This record gives sequence, C-alpha cells and structure tokens, in this order.
Amino acid sequence: MSIYRRKGSPNWWISISVAGRKTRRTTGTSDRGEAQEFERRERDRLYRVHKLGDTGFVRWSEAAARWLAEVPPKSKAKELAILNWFKEHLEHEPLRAIDKDVIQTLRELSLAEGRSRQTVDRHMANLRAVLRRSATEWGYLDAAPHVPMYNVRAVDFKWLNHAQFDALLAELPPHLKLAARFAVLTGLRMRSMLALTWDRVDLAHSRFWIPGAQMKGKAAHGMPISRKVAKLLRECKTANPKGDHVFQYEGSPYDDCNTAAFKKAVERSGVGPLRWHDLRHTFASWAVQSGVTLQELMQLGGWKSYSMVLKYAHLAPDHLAKAAELVARSGHSKKGRSTWNT
Repeated sequence: MSIYRRKGSPNWWISISVAGRKTRRTTGTSDRGEAQEFERRERDRLYRVHKLGDTGFVRWSEAAARWLAEVPPKSKAKELAILNWFKEHLEHEPLRAIDKDVIQTLRELSLAEGRSRQTVDRHMANLRAVLRRSATEWGYLDAAPHVPMYNVRAVDFKWLNHAQFDALLAELPPHLKLAARFAVLTGLRMRSMLALTWDRVDLAHSRFWIPGAQMKGKAAHGMPISRKVAKLLRECKTANPKGDHVFQYEGSPYDDCNTAAFKKAVERSGVGPLRWHDLRHTFASWAVQSGVTLQELMQLGGWKSYSMVLKYAHLAPDHLAKAAELVARSGHSKKGRSTWNT
C-alpha cells in the first residue's frame, strides 16, 4: 500500500516508488482523506522530478540529503546539526523558491534565536554550499542565488600576562590550580591534558606523550618534561597518590575545567572574560615572547600546520630583527651604496 499507518505514529505515512527510487515519509496528518491527497501530490511531484527531469520540483530536503551523503564521515555530525536547523524552515521548499528574500529571512531568524553573526555565517556557508552544488553539479538550479555574509572580523585571542595568571591562581581551588599551571607550561588542550595517565609519563627520561585518539588532530603527541613540569607532576602525585590519571578531584579523574568553580575564580580575580582554552593561548604567547620560534611552538603545542601559529608572531618581533637586517642589506650594492633613493 502507498498509504499506511506506522506503529507509534498518529499520522498516515506514504511509500512511493518512482523510477526505481523509493520514498517513505509522513503525511503530517491523521486524516485519511488529507493523507490521500498528499500522496497524490507527492507521487505527481516525484514523477516530474525522476521521470521527466523537471528540476523545479526538487526540494531542499532532497538536495540536503544528497549533500550530507557526500560529506566526509569526520565532518558529518557538524554538518547534520546545521542541516537540521534548515530542515525546520526549508524541508518541503522547492530549491527554486529559496531566493534572496528567503535567505535574508533565515539570517534574521538565526540572529533572533541568539546566534552570533559568526555562527550565522557558518550556517549560511552551509546553505551556500548546497545551493552551489545544486547548480554546478546536480543540475537542480540554473544558478545559485547569492548568499550574503556578515564577514565579522575574528576576535583577537585572549591571553594572560604573568601578574594576571598569578591573580587567577590565587582564586582557583587546589585541583584546578595544578591543572592551570600545567596548561600554561605545556599548552595541552583541556581534554588531552585531563586524559593524561601516569603510564604515559616518563620522569626518568623527562618526557610524556598523548595518544592520537586523545588529541584534536588525531596524531600522537610527545613532549619533553621541563624542570617546572617535573616538579608540578610530583605535586600531582602527592595530591593524588592513587589512581591512573594525573589530574584528579577527590580521588577521581574529571573531564572538564570550565566549571562553576573556574568561572567564579575568573570573576573574583578580575581577569575575565576568560575560557580555559585561553590558557593554551597564554602558553603560546609566553613561549614566543621568551624566544621560542614559531616552528618550535608548532611542535611543542601540537599544532598541525605553521599557519596555525602565525597569529602569535606579532608577540615576538625581536626574533625577526635578524631577518629584517638581511632584507635591509638586500637594498644595497656590493660597494655599500644604496640602490634606491632614501
């Protein structure tokens, strides 16, 4: 039967097969007459799309599903979350009905729901990608409509100077104080740091390592242990002599540092606004100001590419002084005379 009841659902469902493609979906109504009318309209639409090639009847939901099927597995969850938002507003809309007015309404609606302009841009980038693919590869559209962006300039990262960090430490509870000190000494991301176990710490040879499964980039990460880090690790062991994890609270491992206790400490210390991740920025900022090169920073902090650490370059212009001198010399001839007018 093309119309049927589904267990647990108050509404009628349809099952239609056209050109070897089967479609199952709810009619959205418990009235049999309305459901039958819906089934007739949907059968006609699918016939036009799949038998006659009338792309004007292709809906957003079909294009979105096709897009999602082509998304790499590691990105699928993120894409699905965005597509689910669009589903609430566009599920049954024909692609050709998504014009500049509809797009502007979606942007305004997303903002009204409390999203930042940066987040709205990420949603709109997804919409733009589906519409462009529909036009350039799938033939559903003659041309993709323009999707405007706010293009908000990224906010500079936050980092603490030494006085600010000391003020924060003074307000943190003991277990978070240990974790915060470790964060600014190693630059590890919070989840990777909290997953560190003693069997991956080698104090005798001054090194520790994190398996790829516990790193954001999925690549194993090893790091030398400095004297300060070694001292800190011994403090962690004294505070929690039992258990496999380096960082524990009341004898048990924990998986989050952005807790109410951390937020209250930030407020009391007056260094906010601050996220735990900003301690990683603090590590990087202190490192380059101490003379660590960007290449060395990339390896120490487990960044996957050089471009990811370039945002810290402005904090250590001194290490570029020698390069600047070489550039300046290139403007002189062998006789020492300037090759340009000054």
